[in-house]
Amino acid sequence: MRSGDPYKFTLSWQKDTEERILVGEFLRKLGNKKSKFIIQLICDYMTAHPEAVNPKETLQFIIKSTSLGETMIEMIKSMIQTELAGKTVLEQSFENSTMDQAESNIDVVIDDMFENLEMWNSNI
Repeated sequence: MRSGDPYKFTLSWQKDTEERILVGEFLRKLGNKKSKFIIQLICDYMTAHPEAVNPKETLQFIIKSTSLGETMIEMIKSMIQTELAGKTVLEQSFENSTMDQAESNIDVVIDDMFENLEMWNSNI
């Protein structure tokens, strides 16, 4: 069904990755404001990449699929690491350690926490 309006678009994609599902949910949540949001993003892109506006240029996009789960784990680890770094209990336990050893010990503690979470989830 064509409307004849060259500025009317329909987007669709498979919901086969976490990224696609997340984007789909976000756009759905925007409701009637999707167009304004997408226009602003594209304008920002064209400002950052003026060569994209040149009709003789061929645009090539390399889509890098990332696991949102891994990204979230890294963000959570960073937050935990920041929180643990300020605790006096950890400072006392790492009192005789160098800073590199203390950071390594914090990483081990965080990795153990996530391993315990994975074991807990597998038992459900």
